Amino acid sequence: MELVENALNSCGEPDRSVAIMAVTKTHPVEVAAMAIKAGVMLLGENRVSEGGRKIKALGKSAAEFHMIGPIHTGEVRQAVRDFHWIDSVGRLKIVREIARRTVSRGEEQPGILVEVNTSGESSKHGFNPDYHLLCDVLGEIGEIGLHISGLMTVGPLGGSELDTSEAFALLRKLRDRLESSCGYDLSELSMGMSDDFVLAVKEGATTIRLGRYLFGPRQTG
Repeated sequence: MELVENALNSCGEPDRSVAIMAVTKTHPVEVAAMAIKAGVMLLGENRVSEGGRKIKALGKSAAEFHMIGPIHTGEVRQAVRDFHWIDSVGRLKIVREIARRTVSRGEEQPGILVEVNTSGESSKHGFNPDYHLLCDVLGEIGEIGLHISGLMTVGPLGGSELDTSEAFALLRKLRDRLESSCGYDLSELSMGMSDDFVLAVKEGATTIRLGRYLFGPRQTG
C-alpha cells in the first residue's frame, strides 16, 4: 500500500514490514471471502459470535482470524475455539479464563496481545499504561503459562494528530522498556485504524487494522 510505504520512508525505515489486517465487522461473509481472495490473510472481528459464524462459513484454515474487540468471560470458550489470535486481552480475568481453557487442559493457546489504554479514555478497554503495572501483569501472565506476543492499542477518538501520535508512541516506548528491563519478547505492535494508520506506522506499528478504508462504511440493519 502506497501510504504505508510513504510512511515507512518518511521515518527512515523503508524495509520494515507492516501487516494489513482486514476488519470485516458488520460486513457479510462474502466481503471477508473477497478480502482473502485479494490476498489479505489477516482478518479481524470485533464480536465473537459474528466472527465465529464467518469463520465457520469460510473455514478456519482460510485465513488468520483475530478477535480484536473486548470479550466477556463467557465468550472466551468460543473465542479460543474459533480464533487464531485474541488481540484485545485487557483484563486479568480474561487472561485467567484463557489459561483455564487452554494451559490447564493441555490445549494449544491462541496468539495473545495485551491491550493497553494509551489514550486514557474511560470509554476504552485495556490495561493502564503504567510500566510497573504492566510489568506485573506480564509477570502474572507468564506464571500461569500463557505466552504474550505483543501489545495492542486504539488511538484516541477524535484526537488531534499530536494526541494520536503520542498514544501510539507510548505503546512503542512501553514495549521497548518491557523488553529491555523485564526481558519479554513483544515483537507485535497492533495499532492504527482507517483514520490514523499512517501515524501508527510512523510510530512503529507492525500490524494496522483497516475496515472502512478497505470496505467503506459499516453495514447496518
